Amino acid sequence: MTRPDQIIIFTLDEQRYGIPLDQVERVVRMVEITQLPTSPGFIHGVINVQGKILPVLDLRQRFGLPRRQVELSDQLIIIRGATRSFALMTDTACKVRECTQQMLAETAEILPDLPFLSGVVKFPDGLILLQDPEVLFSPCQTKAFDELMVHEQS
Repeated sequence: MTRPDQIIIFTLDEQRYGIPLDQVERVVRMVEITQLPTSPGFIHGVINVQGKILPVLDLRQRFGLPRRQVELSDQLIIIRGATRSFALMTDTACKVRECTQQMLAETAEILPDLPFLSGVVKFPDGLILLQDPEVLFSPCQTKAFDELMVHEQS
């Protein structure tokens, strides 16, 4: 795993997570999400961001966390992935922090095969679970996701 220079920290169910800042397009306040009746369970719906329709990934569902009502104070992190853009639902997107190699422990050092985690960042005020947005989708889910988006855009 390459070390991110900066990460954006967000919370879900009071746990702090991070995403490399170079994969984040922007953070926006919660907007109305249009539900898709045939979408996979981890896709909450779609939003319109400057004329572009983006799927919204429900990280609570994806990580097996308890569901809660979406609030206007929630935030969406718009991810610019290698093959697609999408939004992540978060409770809060706190701040951007610097990350050094000494602060990073790769998941292979902790517990191999942890899904969705690419590492743990050690800060003086606690640990941040580092996510790799590109691995939030399995190959099968990626195919279903792509088919859904083609259908929605037509």
